[in-house]
Amino acid sequence: MSGDSRNGGGSGASPAELRARIEQTRQELGDTVAALADKADVKSRAQEKAARIKDRTLHRTTAATDRMAGSAAVRTAAVAGGALLAGVLVLRRRRTKARVRPYVLRTKKTGRPLAKAAAKARRACRNKGHR
Repeated sequence: MSGDSRNGGGSGASPAELRARIEQTRQELGDTVAALADKADVKSRAQEKAARIKDRTLHRTTAATDRMAGSAAVRTAAVAGGALLAGVLVLRRRRTKARVRPYVLRTKKTGRPLAKAAAKARRACRNKGHR
């Protein structure tokens, strides 16, 4: 085992060589720790990936817009699509408003709707002989 360069050197290594090996090992460990820290930093990796996707999408959108910028048919289709989308949104809103149920009053004690609680109370009175 003496003389093995991987274990820190043998008896023939001078103090200067040992210091150089220690410094090199520290540098390698520092690089390894930095690489592991980069892998563990999920937030920054996700932000970098999002930035790459954003840049790629912007580039593709710009290229497609440049290709079709002068076309009157594209402008007409865009206006028609926007009008269609607005119409669909208006119709959906009207349908949704029509389906909204009125607010139902509930009793504090049981949480039942007030109409059901009143009907139950009337039946109880009738069963006891009250009218």
